[in-house]
Amino acid sequence: MIYHIYENWQAGKHKAVIHQASCSHCNDGRGLSNGGYDPAHGKWHGPYDDVDAAREAQRQMDVVRRGECGHCMKRTN
Repeated sequence: MIYHIYENWQAGKHKAVIHQASCSHCNDGRGLSNGGYDPAHGKWHGPYDDVDAAREAQRQMDVVRRGECGHCMKRTN
């Protein structure tokens, strides 16, 4: 399974959230807007070949909050 991380510094606290590539919120790293998101608000990272690689990359990010998507990741926790 492939994973991406969405880093967002505009909507509340600076955070990084892991998603499965197939998640509708992720859309293979293009987001809900299919790539039309504003890079002033956030950035997609990845792809990562497995959840452990995504979690390690997330740990390396200088963010206030780390999380996993409540829609797609609840099946893998």
